[in-house]
Amino acid sequence: MRDHECDEKVNQTVRHLEKSIEQAIGRSPHVEECLARLREQGYEVSLVLQATLAYARLGELDEKEVDEVAGVLEDDDADFRMSTLDRKFLRSLKIAVDEE
Repeated sequence: MRDHECDEKVNQTVRHLEKSIEQAIGRSPHVEECLARLREQGYEVSLVLQATLAYARLGELDEKEVDEVAGVLEDDDADFRMSTLDRKFLRSLKIAVDEE
């Protein structure tokens, strides 16, 4: 099997795995139960899932590069902003929110 054929087969397997993860989480009875409780409390709920698998051949990347490919950042590197709506939603679930 040529390299590009092998790479395409790996890519296809990865896409299948990502889709399988999304479906497994989305169809989880526990997740469905939590969503139903939110609806019962008067909320409209939309669950959007996207699984992304980062991969490379063994030995091609060092640990830092693997973290970068996987999207794992050090706390100092994280650029996260929470909107007013995010804070309101979390408070409604009795989740404490630090004010900026």
